[in-house]
Amino acid sequence: MTASFHSDSNPPPPSPRSLLGRRPFLGLFGGALGALALPGGGAWAAGSSRTTNGLESGSVGYFLFDPDSGRALEEQAADTAFIPASVAKLPTVAAALALLGPDHRFATRLLGTGPLEGGVLRGDLILQGGGDPALATEGLLQLLGALGAAGVRQVEGRFLYDTALLPELAEIDSGQPWAAPYNTGVGALSLNYNRALLNWRRGGTPAGPDALTVADAGRLPLDSVTVRPMAMGGGFPLLPDGVDRWLMAPPSSGEAGGAWVPVARPGLAAAMLFRRLAADAGIALPAPVVGRAAGGAAGGAALAVLDSLPLAELARGLLRHSNNLSAEVIGLAASRRLDPSATTLDRSAGLLQRWLTRQPVGAVNWSGSWNGLRLANHSGLGTGSRATPRQMAALLQAGGPALWDLLPGEEDGKALPPGVHAKSGTLAYVKGLSGLLTAASGRRLGFVLFIADPARRAAMDAALDRRVTATPAEARAWAAGARRLQGEILERWVSTY
Repeated sequence: MTASFHSDSNPPPPSPRSLLGRRPFLGLFGGALGALALPGGGAWAAGSSRTTNGLESGSVGYFLFDPDSGRALEEQAADTAFIPASVAKLPTVAAALALLGPDHRFATRLLGTGPLEGGVLRGDLILQGGGDPALATEGLLQLLGALGAAGVRQVEGRFLYDTALLPELAEIDSGQPWAAPYNTGVGALSLNYNRALLNWRRGGTPAGPDALTVADAGRLPLDSVTVRPMAMGGGFPLLPDGVDRWLMAPPSSGEAGGAWVPVARPGLAAAMLFRRLAADAGIALPAPVVGRAAGGAAGGAALAVLDSLPLAELARGLLRHSNNLSAEVIGLAASRRLDPSATTLDRSAGLLQRWLTRQPVGAVNWSGSWNGLRLANHSGLGTGSRATPRQMAALLQAGGPALWDLLPGEEDGKALPPGVHAKSGTLAYVKGLSGLLTAASGRRLGFVLFIADPARRAAMDAALDRRVTATPAEARAWAAGARRLQGEILERWVSTY
């Protein structure tokens, strides 16, 4: 018996309009970040708080265009390369929607390799990941319920977890702090966005802090992650002690405290939690082992299948919350349609980049080159990616209504002016925004806006200490000025057109 169900109760949305336009892209961009000239002709005057919004130095580039005709309305440093940060999630979503389809669902399966006799599975039980980036505790409980409904009460063989559909990587970007919860492991089998909560209870406990996985279903121990108490005074309250092993200092006040950390082995984490949930349901499973039974998935019968939300809905949440894991997993799944042998994020992102730059752009007046465009991964995390405003505008245009309709706005809790729907990107000394806006006249316009201080960003990267998680105060002040400048540019566009 096979139980199959979706993780949502709503039917898939109707198919969007054409995913890609009709006009062919040209060629493969480069250029160094240039000095700032403010929109409207104002010069970037170092030290002038009125002119610079508190920014001491930096660069601004933008491309404002009519999304229907592609005609450029305003541009500045449009062929200058910037770090796109999370704006790079736009081409990831555009490619995935076209290659996989907006109704695509990722399936997580329970497979059995032997006969089921009298409630005993006389073979192995396999938890097979299908790339669902939003798989949570609730989904594992649904699979467990379906396993019981199929009549399984005992497993005679091994308990395997199968992550072979996608490469499993311990982190997204090696240039991030070790404890950055947004720099998670990536793979075909995820759990609660691959984050763990290291938690001190009030007054501490003799055993030290707990490692928990958190979902709507509650907080549960995460047996694949360990954490030990660390003496105070070392200067860093949280340090790695191996893969998914942490040292954590207790809160100095004796109050409760906690910190989110990334999970580097998401497949093992999901399998360990499933084993714990199964034990609570009276089904004892052996310790999980990575692998597949002889013959792979074809060698086992499906006992339960859990389908994800449709890709369009996953992508809507990805763009709204800027979840890096979702972008990487969805991007990896899309690139496998082009070449299943890609095993790194760089290789996978390169496949999508080459495919996108050979697709139609619609009516965009393309007068640039793709030289220098580089998507280092699918999420934009890190400083390895580069794109010019004109290039990103072409990629936004290529996504078409299928992408545009998913862009978040003020109604989604984003700090954007009314009528602006866009994807933001933020790193220290990097600020980006790209999407559509509705001007005061009612006219809809497309735009890409990048603000950066490349010298300060490069100095920060050169001094990287992966033990440090806090953003420097100077970078926070710079970001505040960049937000003000971004808002002024958007407001001028809205009022002018």
